[in-house]
Amino acid sequence: MKTIKKIYGGIYTSETMKQADEFIVDIQQQKAESELAPFYLWETLAHNYMLAKQKIIPEKESKLILQVLVKYLEKADKEGFVLDPTVGDIHENVETLLTQQLGSIAGWMHIARSRNDQITCDQKLITKKLLFDLFNSLFALSQVLGEKASTYKHVVMPGLTHLRVAMPSSFGFWWQSYLEQIIECQIILQSIYEATDKNPLGAGASYGTNWPIDPQMTTKYLGFNNVFTNALSAINSRGIHELYTIAPLCSLLTILSRMMEDVIIFSMPEINWINMDEGFTSGSSIMPQKMNADVAEKIRSKTAKVLGLFVTTCVAMKGTPSGYNKDSAETKLAILDSLKEVISTVKIATVMLEKITPNSEVMKKSISQSLATKLADALVKTYKIPFRSAHHIVGKALALVEKDISKVTPEILGDAIEEILGVKINISAIFIKSVLDKEHALESYLYLGTPSPSLVTKVNKKLLKKAKKINTWVKFQEDISLKAKGNLIKDVKAYIKGESL
Repeated sequence: MKTIKKIYGGIYTSETMKQADEFIVDIQQQKAESELAPFYLWETLAHNYMLAKQKIIPEKESKLILQVLVKYLEKADKEGFVLDPTVGDIHENVETLLTQQLGSIAGWMHIARSRNDQITCDQKLITKKLLFDLFNSLFALSQVLGEKASTYKHVVMPGLTHLRVAMPSSFGFWWQSYLEQIIECQIILQSIYEATDKNPLGAGASYGTNWPIDPQMTTKYLGFNNVFTNALSAINSRGIHELYTIAPLCSLLTILSRMMEDVIIFSMPEINWINMDEGFTSGSSIMPQKMNADVAEKIRSKTAKVLGLFVTTCVAMKGTPSGYNKDSAETKLAILDSLKEVISTVKIATVMLEKITPNSEVMKKSISQSLATKLADALVKTYKIPFRSAHHIVGKALALVEKDISKVTPEILGDAIEEILGVKINISAIFIKSVLDKEHALESYLYLGTPSPSLVTKVNKKLLKKAKKINTWVKFQEDISLKAKGNLIKDVKAYIKGESL
């Protein structure tokens, strides 16, 4: 049988240029098309089974097509799929293989669909799979962050603003701050998943088809929760739905990037608040004393890469008219690359963060200056001094002791009060000692959301409960997809054997 290279060439009077083919399906596109193969075959099997059930394809021909497609799908799931770029994309490759095997019968397989609704569907299927992987990775990260928050809630450390010592905090509170933001990202991704979980198969090239298809049937067998409601919108959504997803991925990596910046600073020998596992560092080629936080730095840089993919997608789509345009081929690469970059980044960050430990005594020693606000508040509570005056008084006292709050005495504080207020107040030494007691620095926090260990525990329970709820939802959605695919293969095999009509 003659090898068919191009299956859409009826209108052409000459072969398309090899250079043009290689430009359209370049090396990156070939790789992406190969990754899409199992999802394309899943979608194609569902579509052709629907055509058979709707009696659009004759029974004899449909069984032959379905029999080959099942074999291709099961083989692709196990071994992958080798794409021939000279034939074209994954759609052209599979239809060409079927044509070589079945002859003209294979011509039935593409009825009532377009490559446009096909690729939109395939891309949604692989995006969902990668999102499940991401959700599972984020759940593992959440568990580490929650455990660290609980373990280190009593370890006092300075809170920072502008990279300057601000107020007393705890190492557990620091971990919990990132736990909350990671969970918020998951909630946003969950909403986006639910908004975009629509089967576009049946939308055709943008305006539906001329056949009595059953989109609800393919929706069931592809594991979607909803079917498209407007064919043009379904095709126009390509690129836009990618933007919906990549945007929170940029936010997620920005959060991780800030966390890595903290880790890099906290682990500097000059600060020495935390210990990083040596396995996540690298040495210097010239300076023998150095261990560089390369993994943390690399994680920090990933934000720029994914942000670039977001910009690529946005710029690629912004000037396109409605209906399918080839520009959106770039968005396929952008969404796949973004998700894979984020998944690998989250995974390495989780392993690295799990091995971080605090230098508790160094942290405790560093909190002295953070007690200044506590001292000002205590003057207000105990001596009924207006806060702004108390602020000036403490500032004046610190200036008198060269900013070393541990050197503030009742006499120095009294002199500052007299200078600022013009009155003499006898300050108790016990008062100053109790306010500047590092062991009890967190006890003055009295409401939820602050670094008090007991309050960190309460918030932790709420956050981890949210994380578990999201994880339960993810497992449910994964199960829908797995069962849908399994049921499709089972029902198709039964139909081929004549057990189902």
